[in-house]
Amino acid sequence: MAPGDFLETWPPGQEEDTNWYVEKGPGKENIPIAWINQESIRYTTLPSSSWRWLIVKAFAKFLSTIGILVFTFICITMLITVENDWRSLLKEFYIPVMFYGGGTSVLVWGIISLIERLFPAWIYKDPKGPLWEFNRRTGLITVFRNPKKKRDAGQIAWQSPFSEFDGYVHSGPTHQGLPLYYGAMVHRFREEALTLTAFQAASANDEDHKALWNFWLQYMDSTAPLPDIPLFEPHRDKDPVTAEHDKTDRRNPKYWRDMDEATYKQKTDDMYKRCLKVFG
Repeated sequence: MAPGDFLETWPPGQEEDTNWYVEKGPGKENIPIAWINQESIRYTTLPSSSWRWLIVKAFAKFLSTIGILVFTFICITMLITVENDWRSLLKEFYIPVMFYGGGTSVLVWGIISLIERLFPAWIYKDPKGPLWEFNRRTGLITVFRNPKKKRDAGQIAWQSPFSEFDGYVHSGPTHQGLPLYYGAMVHRFREEALTLTAFQAASANDEDHKALWNFWLQYMDSTAPLPDIPLFEPHRDKDPVTAEHDKTDRRNPKYWRDMDEATYKQKTDDMYKRCLKVFG
Protein backbone atom coordinates (compact mmCIF):
# COMPACT_ATOMS: atom_id res chain seq x y z
CA MET A 1 0.00 0.00 0.00
CA ALA A 2 1.16 3.53 -0.82
CA PRO A 3 -0.33 7.03 -0.48
CA GLY A 4 -2.84 7.82 -3.19
CA ASP A 5 -0.71 10.85 -4.10
CA PHE A 6 1.90 8.45 -5.48
CA LEU A 7 -0.48 7.36 -8.23
CA GLU A 8 -1.15 10.97 -9.17
CA THR A 9 2.50 12.05 -9.03
CA TRP A 10 3.88 9.08 -10.99
CA PRO A 11 1.20 7.93 -13.46
CA PRO A 12 1.75 5.19 -16.07
CA GLY A 13 3.58 6.01 -19.28
CA GLN A 14 6.60 7.60 -17.64
CA GLU A 15 10.06 7.02 -19.03
CA GLU A 16 11.84 3.90 -17.83
CA ASP A 17 14.95 5.92 -16.99
CA THR A 18 14.13 7.33 -13.55
CA ASN A 19 17.57 8.89 -12.98
CA TRP A 20 18.29 12.60 -12.46
CA TYR A 21 21.42 13.50 -14.41
CA VAL A 22 23.84 16.40 -14.04
CA GLU A 23 26.71 17.36 -16.31
CA LYS A 24 30.12 16.88 -14.71
CA GLY A 25 33.72 16.51 -15.73
CA PRO A 26 35.75 17.97 -18.60
CA GLY A 27 33.61 16.27 -21.20
CA LYS A 28 30.37 17.35 -19.51
CA GLU A 29 29.17 13.77 -19.16
CA ASN A 30 25.69 13.06 -17.79
CA ILE A 31 26.24 11.59 -14.32
CA PRO A 32 23.25 10.34 -12.28
CA ILE A 33 22.97 12.23 -9.00
CA ALA A 34 19.60 10.85 -7.86
CA TRP A 35 17.41 7.94 -8.90
CA ILE A 36 14.47 5.66 -8.16
CA ASN A 37 14.88 2.00 -9.04
CA GLN A 38 14.70 -1.56 -7.72
CA GLU A 39 17.89 -1.22 -5.66
CA SER A 40 17.69 2.19 -4.02
CA ILE A 41 16.00 5.55 -3.92
CA ARG A 42 18.44 8.45 -3.75
CA TYR A 43 16.94 11.90 -3.29
CA THR A 44 18.12 15.39 -4.07
CA THR A 45 16.48 18.70 -4.86
CA LEU A 46 17.16 21.98 -6.60
CA PRO A 47 19.64 24.38 -4.96
CA SER A 48 18.31 27.23 -2.81
CA SER A 49 18.93 29.77 -5.59
CA SER A 50 16.46 27.91 -7.84
CA TRP A 51 13.86 27.67 -5.09
CA ARG A 52 14.05 31.42 -4.50
CA TRP A 53 13.06 32.06 -8.11
CA LEU A 54 10.18 29.58 -7.91
CA ILE A 55 8.88 30.86 -4.55
CA VAL A 56 8.88 34.46 -5.78
CA LYS A 57 7.04 33.36 -8.92
CA ALA A 58 4.44 31.40 -6.91
CA PHE A 59 3.87 34.34 -4.53
CA ALA A 60 3.52 36.80 -7.43
CA LYS A 61 1.10 34.45 -9.18
CA PHE A 62 -0.97 34.16 -6.01
CA LEU A 63 -1.16 37.96 -5.60
CA SER A 64 -1.97 38.38 -9.30
CA THR A 65 -4.93 35.98 -9.18
CA ILE A 66 -6.38 35.12 -5.77
CA GLY A 67 -5.03 38.30 -4.18
CA ILE A 68 -6.69 40.58 -6.73
CA LEU A 69 -10.02 38.74 -6.44
CA VAL A 70 -9.99 38.92 -2.63
CA PHE A 71 -9.03 42.60 -2.67
CA THR A 72 -11.82 43.39 -5.15
CA PHE A 73 -14.32 41.52 -2.96
CA ILE A 74 -13.19 43.48 0.11
CA CYS A 75 -13.62 46.79 -1.72
CA ILE A 76 -17.12 45.83 -2.89
CA THR A 77 -18.02 44.82 0.68
CA MET A 78 -16.74 48.16 1.97
CA LEU A 79 -18.97 49.99 -0.51
CA ILE A 80 -22.02 48.02 0.57
CA THR A 81 -21.50 48.10 4.34
CA VAL A 82 -19.80 51.44 4.92
CA GLU A 83 -21.56 53.29 2.11
CA ASN A 84 -18.44 55.19 1.07
CA ASP A 85 -18.34 57.40 -1.98
CA TRP A 86 -17.48 54.86 -4.65
CA ARG A 87 -15.63 57.43 -6.76
CA SER A 88 -13.36 58.37 -3.88
CA LEU A 89 -12.78 54.70 -2.95
CA LEU A 90 -12.01 53.85 -6.56
CA LYS A 91 -9.66 56.79 -7.15
CA GLU A 92 -7.81 56.96 -3.84
CA PHE A 93 -7.69 53.32 -2.81
CA TYR A 94 -8.65 50.66 -5.34
CA ILE A 95 -6.83 51.91 -8.45
CA PRO A 96 -3.52 52.80 -6.69
CA VAL A 97 -3.37 49.45 -4.89
CA MET A 98 -4.27 47.54 -8.05
CA PHE A 99 -1.74 49.49 -10.13
CA TYR A 100 1.23 49.35 -7.80
CA GLY A 101 0.49 46.09 -5.99
CA GLY A 102 -1.34 44.03 -8.60
CA GLY A 103 0.60 45.47 -11.53
CA THR A 104 3.95 44.75 -9.89
CA SER A 105 2.86 41.19 -9.08
CA VAL A 106 1.74 40.54 -12.65
CA LEU A 107 5.02 42.01 -13.97
CA VAL A 108 7.17 39.83 -11.68
CA TRP A 109 5.11 36.75 -12.51
CA GLY A 110 5.41 37.46 -16.25
CA ILE A 111 9.16 38.16 -16.17
CA ILE A 112 10.04 35.01 -14.22
CA SER A 113 7.73 32.91 -16.42
CA LEU A 114 9.45 34.33 -19.52
CA ILE A 115 12.90 33.57 -18.10
CA GLU A 116 11.71 30.07 -17.17
CA ARG A 117 10.58 29.51 -20.75
CA LEU A 118 13.49 31.09 -22.64
CA PHE A 119 16.39 30.50 -20.26
CA PRO A 120 15.41 27.56 -18.01
CA ALA A 121 19.04 26.95 -16.98
CA TRP A 122 18.99 30.30 -15.13
CA ILE A 123 16.35 28.93 -12.78
CA TYR A 124 16.65 25.14 -12.86
CA LYS A 125 20.27 24.73 -11.82
CA ASP A 126 21.81 21.33 -11.22
CA PRO A 127 21.71 19.98 -7.66
CA LYS A 128 25.07 20.08 -5.92
CA GLY A 129 24.76 16.66 -4.31
CA PRO A 130 22.41 13.99 -2.92
CA LEU A 131 20.56 14.47 0.37
CA TRP A 132 19.62 10.92 1.39
CA GLU A 133 19.25 7.36 0.15
CA PHE A 134 17.12 4.31 1.02
CA ASN A 135 19.00 1.23 -0.20
CA ARG A 136 16.82 -1.85 -0.56
CA ARG A 137 19.77 -4.09 -1.45
CA THR A 138 21.93 -3.25 1.58
CA GLY A 139 19.12 -2.29 3.97
CA LEU A 140 20.91 0.95 4.86
CA ILE A 141 19.67 4.51 5.22
CA THR A 142 22.28 7.09 4.24
CA VAL A 143 22.04 10.80 4.94
CA PHE A 144 24.54 13.06 3.20
CA ARG A 145 25.98 16.35 4.35
CA ASN A 146 24.37 19.56 3.19
CA PRO A 147 25.72 20.02 -0.37
CA LYS A 148 25.59 23.82 -0.09
CA LYS A 149 29.35 23.74 0.39
CA LYS A 150 31.10 22.05 -2.51
CA ARG A 151 33.51 20.11 -0.29
CA ASP A 152 30.56 18.54 1.59
CA ALA A 153 28.62 17.40 -1.50
CA GLY A 154 28.31 13.61 -1.56
CA GLN A 155 29.93 13.17 1.87
CA ILE A 156 28.09 10.87 4.28
CA ALA A 157 26.77 12.49 7.47
CA TRP A 158 25.48 9.22 8.97
CA GLN A 159 24.43 5.75 7.90
CA SER A 160 22.33 3.17 9.76
CA PRO A 161 20.22 0.05 9.06
CA PHE A 162 16.59 0.77 8.23
CA SER A 163 15.51 -1.88 10.76
CA GLU A 164 16.74 0.36 13.59
CA PHE A 165 14.27 3.14 12.79
CA ASP A 166 10.67 3.74 13.84
CA GLY A 167 8.17 5.78 11.88
CA TYR A 168 6.32 8.68 13.49
CA VAL A 169 3.59 11.08 12.46
CA HIS A 170 4.15 14.52 13.99
CA SER A 171 1.62 17.32 14.11
CA GLY A 172 1.73 21.05 14.55
CA PRO A 173 -0.80 23.88 14.25
CA THR A 174 -1.32 25.99 11.16
CA HIS A 175 -1.82 29.77 11.44
CA GLN A 176 -5.54 29.03 11.81
CA GLY A 177 -4.91 26.56 14.64
CA LEU A 178 -5.75 23.49 12.56
CA PRO A 179 -3.53 20.39 12.82
CA LEU A 180 -0.88 19.81 10.13
CA TYR A 181 0.73 16.38 9.95
CA TYR A 182 4.07 15.22 8.58
CA GLY A 183 6.00 11.95 8.71
CA ALA A 184 9.46 11.27 10.09
CA MET A 185 11.68 8.33 11.00
CA VAL A 186 13.74 8.30 14.19
CA HIS A 187 16.58 5.99 15.22
CA ARG A 188 15.89 3.95 18.35
CA PHE A 189 19.33 4.31 19.90
CA ARG A 190 21.10 7.30 18.36
CA GLU A 191 20.24 10.90 17.61
CA GLU A 192 19.50 10.27 13.96
CA ALA A 193 16.24 11.31 12.32
CA LEU A 194 14.93 12.07 8.86
CA THR A 195 11.76 13.91 7.89
CA LEU A 196 9.83 12.27 5.05
CA THR A 197 8.19 15.35 3.55
CA ALA A 198 10.13 14.97 0.29
CA PHE A 199 7.81 12.10 -0.71
CA GLN A 200 4.68 13.20 1.17
CA ALA A 201 4.18 16.87 1.95
CA ALA A 202 2.69 17.99 5.24
CA SER A 203 -1.10 17.72 5.11
CA ALA A 204 -4.29 18.05 7.13
CA ASN A 205 -4.71 14.27 7.49
CA ASP A 206 -2.40 11.67 8.97
CA GLU A 207 -3.52 8.67 6.91
CA ASP A 208 -1.22 9.45 3.97
CA HIS A 209 1.81 9.67 6.25
CA LYS A 210 1.03 6.32 7.84
CA ALA A 211 0.62 4.90 4.33
CA LEU A 212 4.00 6.41 3.39
CA TRP A 213 5.70 4.58 6.26
CA ASN A 214 3.98 1.38 5.12
CA PHE A 215 5.41 2.04 1.65
CA TRP A 216 8.95 2.32 3.05
CA LEU A 217 8.46 -0.91 5.02
CA GLN A 218 7.47 -2.66 1.79
CA TYR A 219 10.24 -1.15 -0.28
CA MET A 220 13.03 -1.89 2.21
CA ASP A 221 11.91 -5.51 2.74
CA SER A 222 14.14 -7.29 0.21
CA THR A 223 12.37 -10.60 0.88
CA ALA A 224 9.09 -9.19 -0.47
CA PRO A 225 8.20 -7.82 -3.92
CA LEU A 226 8.42 -4.13 -4.71
CA PRO A 227 5.28 -2.07 -4.02
CA ASP A 228 2.96 -2.50 -6.99
CA ILE A 229 2.67 1.08 -8.23
CA PRO A 230 3.46 2.60 -11.67
CA LEU A 231 6.69 4.12 -10.34
CA PHE A 232 8.34 0.68 -10.08
CA GLU A 233 6.77 -1.10 -13.03
CA PRO A 234 9.77 -0.56 -15.37
CA HIS A 235 12.05 -2.03 -12.67
CA ARG A 236 10.06 -5.03 -11.43
CA ASP A 237 11.74 -7.58 -13.70
CA LYS A 238 15.20 -6.44 -12.46
CA ASP A 239 14.47 -7.39 -8.85
CA PRO A 240 14.74 -11.21 -8.42
CA VAL A 241 12.13 -11.50 -5.65
CA THR A 242 9.66 -9.28 -7.50
CA ALA A 243 10.27 -11.05 -10.82
CA GLU A 244 9.58 -14.44 -9.22
CA HIS A 245 6.44 -13.10 -7.53
CA ASP A 246 5.12 -11.65 -10.79
CA LYS A 247 5.89 -14.88 -12.63
CA THR A 248 3.98 -16.92 -10.06
CA ASP A 249 1.02 -14.54 -10.11
CA ARG A 250 1.17 -14.24 -13.92
CA ARG A 251 1.16 -10.48 -13.56
CA ASN A 252 0.98 -8.49 -16.79
CA PRO A 253 4.39 -6.72 -17.10
CA LYS A 254 2.51 -3.65 -18.36
CA TYR A 255 -0.38 -3.86 -15.90
CA TRP A 256 -0.32 -0.13 -15.16
CA ARG A 257 0.91 1.06 -18.55
CA ASP A 258 -1.87 -0.75 -20.41
CA MET A 259 -4.56 0.65 -18.11
CA ASP A 260 -7.05 3.15 -19.55
CA GLU A 261 -7.49 6.54 -17.92
CA ALA A 262 -10.89 5.85 -16.35
CA THR A 263 -9.72 2.61 -14.73
CA TYR A 264 -6.57 4.31 -13.46
CA LYS A 265 -8.61 7.09 -11.86
CA GLN A 266 -10.74 4.44 -10.18
CA LYS A 267 -7.59 2.70 -8.88
CA THR A 268 -6.35 6.03 -7.50
CA ASP A 269 -9.66 6.66 -5.72
CA ASP A 270 -9.59 3.11 -4.35
CA MET A 271 -6.09 3.67 -2.98
CA TYR A 272 -7.22 6.83 -1.16
CA LYS A 273 -10.21 4.96 0.32
CA ARG A 274 -8.07 2.01 1.33
CA CYS A 275 -5.58 4.26 3.14
CA LEU A 276 -8.46 5.96 4.95
CA LYS A 277 -9.95 2.60 5.94
CA VAL A 278 -6.69 1.04 7.16
CA PHE A 279 -5.05 4.06 8.76
CA GLY A 280 -8.01 6.31 9.55
